[in-house]
Amino acid sequence: MTDDLQRAVAVGNELIAIHARFRDQLTALRTQAAAHPPRLDLDLRTHCLTFCEALHEHHQGEDHIGFPLLEQNFPTLRPVLEKLRQEHVVVARIHRDLTEALRQDDLRQLRADLDRLAAELESHFDYEEEQLVAALNQLPGPT
Repeated sequence: MTDDLQRAVAVGNELIAIHARFRDQLTALRTQAAAHPPRLDLDLRTHCLTFCEALHEHHQGEDHIGFPLLEQNFPTLRPVLEKLRQEHVVVARIHRDLTEALRQDDLRQLRADLDRLAAELESHFDYEEEQLVAALNQLPGPT
């Protein structure tokens, strides 16, 4: 396999690996929140905020770098990419809700919001992988 082909295949594979890490981190966060006493402590707050910030940065990178690159190389993906962008807006809204639950020290609401986030992300990640990995694996390497 040529270096360019290996690099291209690595892009799609890396997306799957990134999503796997987010899934694992969200599972750990939900487990931590479920086992937590009635009040939120600094560790849970930090874990939640760190996870949400990393997810936000990932989606910003997709919206501003990855998706435009895919649109340029695969114009037929525009409807898929628009759907994914809209899902990013939904995830950002849940992030705001999580932040508000943390601000209000509302563990019950935090748990509910984490459940909403998990459901949304599972669907989002599955769709994104199904629709984009093959295209990512076909991107040309650097020239």
